[in-house]
Amino acid sequence: MGTKRSCYSLGEDLIVEILSRLPVKSLMRFSCVSKEWYSLTRNSYLINIHLHRADSNLSLLTHEYDRDKRFNTDPKFGISMLGDEAADLVSIDLPILSNSSKFTNIVGSSNGLVCLVARVKKKRRKFMDSAEIIIWNPVTKQFRSLPKPVLEENFHRFDRPTLGFGFSDDNTDDYKLVNIFHKQVQVFTRSTNSWREVEGKGYPSCKYCYGDFWVSLKGVLYWSARTDRSKGRFVLSFNLRDEVFHVIQLPSGNYWYSRLLLWKNSLAIVSRNQVWAAKTDDSDESGDNNKIVWTKQFSIDFSISRCEEVFGIWKDQVLIRRHISRYDRLYLYDPITKERGKLLRKPDEKNYYGYGQLVNYVESLALV
Repeated sequence: MGTKRSCYSLGEDLIVEILSRLPVKSLMRFSCVSKEWYSLTRNSYLINIHLHRADSNLSLLTHEYDRDKRFNTDPKFGISMLGDEAADLVSIDLPILSNSSKFTNIVGSSNGLVCLVARVKKKRRKFMDSAEIIIWNPVTKQFRSLPKPVLEENFHRFDRPTLGFGFSDDNTDDYKLVNIFHKQVQVFTRSTNSWREVEGKGYPSCKYCYGDFWVSLKGVLYWSARTDRSKGRFVLSFNLRDEVFHVIQLPSGNYWYSRLLLWKNSLAIVSRNQVWAAKTDDSDESGDNNKIVWTKQFSIDFSISRCEEVFGIWKDQVLIRRHISRYDRLYLYDPITKERGKLLRKPDEKNYYGYGQLVNYVESLALV
């Protein structure tokens, strides 16, 4: 009889080097071969190397809903993925949701993990009492439900906390989820599986912090925020490493209706048809490393009407969402050639589909 060979026969370093260049779906098949292969695919070193190599291969996740049934007793929500510009949007199965879950939304995506909030629609229930926070890896199909944060007692049932999700820049094994609710700031850490209140150093007590308009970049979370209805917006940042807040002023102008984006690996903001990117001011002699300078990147040459808006950025192209009667349409716009690109749609898409959110996503072996 032949001798059974270990998966490390070629040397662990060489095996990791080879596996780090393969798609996640192939690696998941290997994990079924033996306990050794299973352990190897859960090795943090392989996960990090594979993620680093896959980071340039961004996919797109869209959160969609049936406009005809959005406010009915049985609404239809879903998530689709786009990995190739030449392909169509593909629906993703959501077996992670219970039959009683009526509403879902994407909190965010980082290092191949997606944070979702699923809510059971019941009358007169406070939002977090009826919500479930889920961490999900779409490609490995692993998921887990997180414990709920303990919120202040004196809040209205329509009040919703602001959430943010990401990894510290120096720790790709341990994600954090941030919950901001009025003056209360809490952080969930994967390694402890628990929530804790933090001091919230630098937090300006935002009365309005927009959870739908936020991004994660290099271990820092950014939200569009306001302290008062009568004042303009600013950017609120939270460093996941030292857990300190900072306020970033926007470029001069009217940014009441603005969306945060990532443009060429930098924080960016779009207002109407202009996109501005932020960078640290190295010439600032005060020593303030958080001094930000905004630079206009481009303007979209066509006139955006009330039924059209900049919805996001994907692979250095702008995604435009167009509202037409009872449905939405997504299409690409190239800021260099100034031309509209392909209309993004699903093969079975109906006219009453709407798109509520959009996030960039990269496939990975990250553990939930």
